[in-house]
Amino acid sequence: MKEPFIAKEGLKLIIPSFVLFIVLAFFTHLPPILALFVLLFCFFCIFFFRNPKRHSDLGPECLISPADGTVSGITSMMESEFMGTECLRISIFMSPVDVHVNRAPCDGRIVSMVHRAGDFALAFKKDIEKENERNYILMDHGGERILIVQIAGFLARRIIPYVKVGDSLNRGNPVGIIAFGSRVDIYFPKEYEPMVQLREKVKAGYTMLAKKRG
Repeated sequence: MKEPFIAKEGLKLIIPSFVLFIVLAFFTHLPPILALFVLLFCFFCIFFFRNPKRHSDLGPECLISPADGTVSGITSMMESEFMGTECLRISIFMSPVDVHVNRAPCDGRIVSMVHRAGDFALAFKKDIEKENERNYILMDHGGERILIVQIAGFLARRIIPYVKVGDSLNRGNPVGIIAFGSRVDIYFPKEYEPMVQLREKVKAGYTMLAKKRG
């Protein structure tokens, strides 16, 4: 299925703002600056909700980034609730200017999805993965568990999943969107080696995050 260039959530803002611009610009005698402000808002929404086509030719032994942004953490840790073992976590900070559509890091099937309400603290604050509103997406990848966590931040007040339990995904398929920047964490087995560094820029559906050893 072909993906739209604009995430569907943005159309609710883009279409009305463009219609309002036409009305203000051509059918009223109000100051032209008002129409200009509305048009600029429309362009901002188009930019923010953009969904560029992404493709990766990496092998199946690789995990690709689930989000656009900057690598803000690479941690070895115990994740007992979903992974049930010691694993690696890579955190990706999404700024307001990054693409906000999140993508599957590998082929697999959605075996669990849990949404938890919480705060809306700044995305780089400590422990937001425990306190902020978040959505857990657990994938089965050939018997391996891969966990994606979408975390809302100070500006991001809504996490919108595109998938449900039982869905089978190909690597790079959209799994959801977080509005106005935040953070996405990915947890994966320690059989994989991280292939990125702190503060490195990554792209969802394209950048290699980790590669299976051997």
